[in-house]
Amino acid sequence: MSPVLRTTLFAVATAAFLAGSVADAAAWVCTARSRVASGWGSSVYFAQARGIALQQCAIRTPRGYMCRIVRCR
Repeated sequence: MSPVLRTTLFAVATAAFLAGSVADAAAWVCTARSRVASGWGSSVYFAQARGIALQQCAIRTPRGYMCRIVRCR
């Protein structure tokens, strides 16, 4: 393997690893539940992750039941 190819492959592998670890570390994941359904949402922003989770839960929940956030991390 040539030195240029080795350096290029190392740079690509490093960039892919760092991009994956930064995206995971910066994301909020929230779960919402009602008595009959659940939903989850993921976003860089806490409020947006909560909103997505509540919306996904509400879509699956019949009228008369309420969704609430049970976990965010």
